[in-house]
Amino acid sequence: MTDSYDATEPELDGFPIPGDSEGLNSRDGLEVLLSRFADEVRTGALPSIEDYAAKHPEWADQIRELFPLVFSLERWKGDKEVECLRRNVPNEISVEAFGEYKVVRELGRGGMGVVFHAVHERTHRPVAVKLLPWRYAADMPRWKERFHREAATIAALQHRNIVQVYSFGRHEGYYYYVMQLIEGIGLDRIIDRLRKSSRPCSVPDLVAATAASRSSAEHLLQKLHGQRDDSTHATLALTRDSWRGFARLGEQIASALAHAHQNNVLHNDIKPSNLLVKPNGQVIVTDFGIGRLDNEGGEPLTQDESAVGTLRYMAPERLLGAGDARCDIYSLGITLYELITQTTPFDALNRSDLLDRVFHEALKPPCRIIPQIPVPLETIILKAIERDPADRYESAGALAEDLRRFINGQRIRAVRKGFFQRAVTWCKSLRSSKSRGQQT
Repeated sequence: MTDSYDATEPELDGFPIPGDSEGLNSRDGLEVLLSRFADEVRTGALPSIEDYAAKHPEWADQIRELFPLVFSLERWKGDKEVECLRRNVPNEISVEAFGEYKVVRELGRGGMGVVFHAVHERTHRPVAVKLLPWRYAADMPRWKERFHREAATIAALQHRNIVQVYSFGRHEGYYYYVMQLIEGIGLDRIIDRLRKSSRPCSVPDLVAATAASRSSAEHLLQKLHGQRDDSTHATLALTRDSWRGFARLGEQIASALAHAHQNNVLHNDIKPSNLLVKPNGQVIVTDFGIGRLDNEGGEPLTQDESAVGTLRYMAPERLLGAGDARCDIYSLGITLYELITQTTPFDALNRSDLLDRVFHEALKPPCRIIPQIPVPLETIILKAIERDPADRYESAGALAEDLRRFINGQRIRAVRKGFFQRAVTWCKSLRSSKSRGQQT
């Protein structure tokens, strides 16, 4: 058998035939690159404009001029899509069951989901069900892929301080996943209680007050399942100066983040309302706004991911569409700042004012608000919320270790910056923020 030969194909002896694996010769090359770039942004990636320019130097000037416009347009379209979906979340969602899970009541709503209390019909196990609240919207590739990724990723994380995910599926056009039902209270509720009263804040009492509105049938189902009441065991009570108690909460969150980061997962939405505290003081991290890390340490966050969460807890670089695991460290630092000072960080009346404060104003050192705060604890917080990511803790594990050292009365590893060093860092961060803003 001989190899086939096509005499119509041109051939130059001794010379390689130039390839066109990217298909740039079939039509205008710049048009192909623009389309490819827009597709990447549209599907949730954040491609590097400079990488495109470096790979295609013949169009480098046009790439640097046109690609930022394409990026801005696609981001604007994505933001409008999110706004439209959020405006159209129905006030009441009439779903009686998800597969074998019977809905008891709605527990709460977040930026991109509605959470229900449900019970497994056969075992009577109480669970929480998170629902993407737009029927058939999940058929859009952006939301379908994101929801599946979120559920599968969290399910793979096994840590005592991370909510457990049991399964996920689709029911009558809705996507949902089933997770552990936490008998606890949001850290935001604890902060609010500490802010309003100088009396000790009993977490079991707050949880009991929340549970008081439940029906007797719901309590019966919990008893049938044999759910343990944590309030009969170790309990947590906090006062405005519970320094080690605050640190214990922070250490648990940092340990959970360290586990997630080791598995190449970012949380992307650390804030008090996403941290549930059980009566015994155990913290459960919930509501991952999923982002992935690559093997070299991190890839930028997608633009629709950077819209997730509450702006005041987001690291400055993340507000510009970039970041890595140190964004989670910053968010935890801001959360601890609010918990310990009982003040609202970067308080502002609207989005533009808030962003201006995040980028241009430094938070007051905690000792200016609470003079009694121990210096080591304040040092830990200030290092976690540094504007320049390079000056923060290099990992959530390092932050957890320093919190443990403080709890045990040991010397922490973080070194406090002097006034001159902080001024230089602030100016450097401001220049970097402006430079990123001009690029985008």
